[in-house]
Parts: sequence; structure tokens; C-alpha cells
Amino acid sequence: MATLREVAEAAGVSKAVASRALTGDFTTRMSEETRRRVRAVAEKLQYVPNHRSRALRFARSGAVGLIVPDVNNAVFAEMLAGVQDRARDAAMSVLLGQIDPPPAGRDQLRRLVGEGRVDGVLLQRREDFGNPRLREVLAGDPPVVLINSRLPGRAGSVVLDDVRGAATATRHLIDLGHERIGHLAGMAEHDTAVRRHRGFTETMRAAGLPVRPSWVERSGWEAPGGAAAVTRMMRRKTRPTALVVSSVNAGIGAMSALSRLDVRVPEDLSVVAINDTWVAETWAPALTTVRMPLRALGHRACGMLLDHLAGQRLGDVVVEEPAPELIVRESTRPVS
Repeated sequence: MATLREVAEAAGVSKAVASRALTGDFTTRMSEETRRRVRAVAEKLQYVPNHRSRALRFARSGAVGLIVPDVNNAVFAEMLAGVQDRARDAAMSVLLGQIDPPPAGRDQLRRLVGEGRVDGVLLQRREDFGNPRLREVLAGDPPVVLINSRLPGRAGSVVLDDVRGAATATRHLIDLGHERIGHLAGMAEHDTAVRRHRGFTETMRAAGLPVRPSWVERSGWEAPGGAAAVTRMMRRKTRPTALVVSSVNAGIGAMSALSRLDVRVPEDLSVVAINDTWVAETWAPALTTVRMPLRALGHRACGMLLDHLAGQRLGDVVVEEPAPELIVRESTRPVS
């Protein structure tokens, strides 16, 4: 196994330059070509950084924490991959965990940071965390970057273009000739859900179509919520011919409930959901989705946190590229 000195000599740089290139220290002036050359040499020589000595030298753990509502949720897989891509560039480890509601959740986060297990945290808001609860979790201003969520008055967030994502889903149904379109909108206290509902309503109104309150249900992000919400909607006297679901997991739950209700998809009801997972592709009928750039989201969020740890101020970023991508499958069809 190669040493840092051997990597530096093979790359034709000093040991200090090699160290900074491999730890992702962007506070030092260095050409991108030099960074790439050092990393290529390190990979070729199978160099493994000594995180223990680095932690002692910089009083850091050499790890960041990614905290999500549910570690078993397939939606977070691409986001985790993006976080790991960026952390790997900085020779940092990623610890994955989930956070409970406060007060337990607040204390979990404080222990995680206060005990030095990680240098900073990337936090995905739970759907039952309104702004007051989120402030409880972030009390004490630990080094936290919010992923796909914002908190008024607090900088440090990287979010998807949720308005555009929901607009893409809604426009797909309108282009198929649907005018009676409903929405499973997510929880009202979650700012991501608010942005997606905005994308739905703005697109409907731009097309001269009404947004009927009876066809808007707050479903939550998960399958049970989607199933319960669509069941309520289908029990009403008038039904939509198409449905935009703000979460792919809620969309799968809705499809399952529709099958039990003998509502045929897409013959009776077209369904499109936001975000994409392998479940959407393998479900029968396969679910049409809008694929959001979750890998880029994780990469940008981790980059912001690492830059903050290096001394830069936190900001608020919207990931606009790559753009939301419509994935047409079997759950949508032209209105009959």
C-alpha cells in the first residue's frame, strides 16, 4: 500500500500539495489538472488515506452524516450516491442514518455533531416536520445543510426544481387531452410539497383549467398515505380522469388502492408521479414518473457542506440542471 509521500513523488508535487488535492481542500490555489493528476496517481498506487491521523491533525472526524426520514426508502438511493461521489473526492466518509420526531430527533442530531462523530450533517426533512419542529432539530446552529427543504431565515439549503417537476407531470396529462386532473399534494407543512402543488396549480391555470378542491388531497410521501388519499377521492360523486402524485411512493400506494377499488389504470384514470425508483418501473402497470436529479442534489449539498467546513458561508441553491425528465410508462394514456 502506497504512502502519501510516494503518491506525491509519483505525481511530481510536494507532500502538502498531494494531501490537499486528496482531501478536497479548495481553499488552496491549485489547478484542476494538478488535482486530477494526484488523484489518478493515488488510485493507481491504491493509496488509502489515514483518517485517524488526519482527524487528530485537524480536530475533525473525517466524516459527514446524511440523515433521511427512512433509510429503507429507495428514493434516497440516488441522493446518497451523489453525496458519496462528492465526499469521496474530499477523502471523507459518509454515515447514513434516520432521524426521529422531536424531542428525540433534536437530541439525536445534537449528539451526532456534539460527540464529534461527523464534521457536519446533510438533513432531509421529515414530512411531519413543519418549520417550528425543524427549528427545534436545528437549535444551536450545528453545521447542517438541508436537502430539498428550506427554513425561512436560515441559510444552508440545496433543493430540487420542484415547481418545474410538478409542471412537467401536469403538462404531460394536459398534452394527453385531460382536463379533469386531480392532485395528491403531500403534507401542507412540508415546503417541498408546497412547491410541487404550486407547479401543479400554475400549470393548470396557464392551460385555462380549474383546480377543484375536491380533487386535491394531502397524501403524505409514503404508500399508505397515497392509498388513503386516492380512496377518499374515488368515493366522491365526480372523479378526475387523471392524477398527479407528488411522491412516487404515494403513487405506488395510490395504484394499489385503485386496483382494489376496481379503478383501471390507465383506462379509467391516468397516474403520473414525481421522482422515480425501480419499483415504479416494475409495478404493473408501470408507473409514469418525472425523474428528478437526486444524484446532482446530493452532490451539490455535500459540496456546500464541505465548502462551509472550509470556511465559506452557507447559501441557498436550486438544482436546475439536469432538468426534471418525464419517463412515460404504462400508467398514462390519452383521455377517452
